[in-house]
Amino acid sequence: MKIILLPVDIFHPTGWEAALEHAVSLIRQSGAALHVLAVIPDFGMPMVGSFFPKDFSKNALSDAKKKLAEFISAHIPDDIDVTGHVKHGNIYKEILAGADAVGADMIVMASHRPEMQDYLLGPNVARVVRHAKQSVCVIR
Repeated sequence: MKIILLPVDIFHPTGWEAALEHAVSLIRQSGAALHVLAVIPDFGMPMVGSFFPKDFSKNALSDAKKKLAEFISAHIPDDIDVTGHVKHGNIYKEILAGADAVGADMIVMASHRPEMQDYLLGPNVARVVRHAKQSVCVIR
């Protein structure tokens, strides 16, 4: 492995703690570089977006970039070669596009215990697993 992509929800530690630990272990074994990706979800429907200020997306991306830099500084060991990325859009599509863009060999993601709505709607992790060209390591 040369490149590992770690998608994180910087606002919810339960969504990245175990995956980060596993990614760091894999990186130390393989010497791979780490790319950390945070995705700001889109509104889903234009009508929903009309309730937000016009500069909401720009401000959200700017804030997420600051929070991701803080996340990397606080949680990624200094000996790890890391690059941070923030994207805006459909979460699983941005993860797949991000993995392709950086040439990732593996995506390491956390998954929560499935709830009823996950079975009906399909979680982002399941979609990434189904559609990724790369190997995907799912950590529960």
